[in-house]
Amino acid sequence: MRLNSDKEPQIPPRKAPIPLGKIAEYLDAEILGNAEELISRVAPIERAGVGEITFLSDPKKARLLRTTKASALIVPRDTPPIEGKTVLLVDNPYVAFARAQRLFFPGPFSSGEISPLARIHAEALIGEGVEIQAFACVEKGARIGKGSILFPHTYIGENVVLGERCVLYPGVKIYHDCHLGDRVILHGGVVIGSDGFGYAWDGKEHLKIPQVGRVVIGNDVEIGSNTTVDRGTLEDTVIGNDVKIDNLVQIGHNVHVGDHTILIAQVGIAGSTELGQGVILAGQVGVAGHLKIGNQVKVAAQAGIHKDAKDGEILSGSPAIPFKTWMKMVAAWPKVPELRRKIKHLEEHVKEMEKRMERLAPGGDK
Repeated sequence: MRLNSDKEPQIPPRKAPIPLGKIAEYLDAEILGNAEELISRVAPIERAGVGEITFLSDPKKARLLRTTKASALIVPRDTPPIEGKTVLLVDNPYVAFARAQRLFFPGPFSSGEISPLARIHAEALIGEGVEIQAFACVEKGARIGKGSILFPHTYIGENVVLGERCVLYPGVKIYHDCHLGDRVILHGGVVIGSDGFGYAWDGKEHLKIPQVGRVVIGNDVEIGSNTTVDRGTLEDTVIGNDVKIDNLVQIGHNVHVGDHTILIAQVGIAGSTELGQGVILAGQVGVAGHLKIGNQVKVAAQAGIHKDAKDGEILSGSPAIPFKTWMKMVAAWPKVPELRRKIKHLEEHVKEMEKRMERLAPGGDK
């Protein structure tokens, strides 16, 4: 069973070649040229050859449209005709490229086979067409949606709900009671539902606070290798729909991540912070706890967020400030040594002037 959404074409992985007409139909593209041309793969415009399709998204490479050896080109709808070339006219060539690539590499298929070396509790519910590979473990009360794949050494805790057509790569661990939607992809080493970092100091030792919330993940979420999402202390940690999370990201307890958000490598979000929809946090951004980050906020790499951010803000630096202000500061940094020398010179000049004024004052040494 296919793992991608129902809108995806039912083409087995790497089954090629594909007639250009079918590709154009799938991309909702206008085709100018030979619709029967057979295409084997997508290739970069500089190296594409016969039987390959390429795309133009960078106007700087427009000159290559006439020299590329590709059999077909994906270009913007307003591109003038190109003599001797078959073209597919689309609204967004880069999006069309991504979708075309998925025609040839649509992702894993579920074989529907369950390895005898897998451990599955008798009270777990396994959906139709689920593939469970060797040494995977599914605990009591867990529910696995149809068409999902569990690679070796995945662990599904008690009462976990896993949606349809999910892919869990080797070494994924999902603790008890967590709830994941449909078409979720978890890469190797991801841990979902580990305890939040909560302790109370009683004057002698740190007392562990039981973390009894869950992690709830929406549909079409992808999480990169070795990322961790902590369960809530009392309520849930929530990851919205279509959230994309890179490798080595840490999401603390009770964090809420809005739909369509992107978190890039080594981001860390402290507990109880709320991120709006469409937020982008670049690599190594750190976010303090109990903050509210608005919709469409963008934060540059290595920034430190220490206060709430309003909708649409673009921030940089640590502590983070508006991006334009930060850029002005960065531009000024190389000039700081020169400015210090000038200030020191001015200070010496002022002192000399003050001495002269004192000598000219009544009763002074003239």
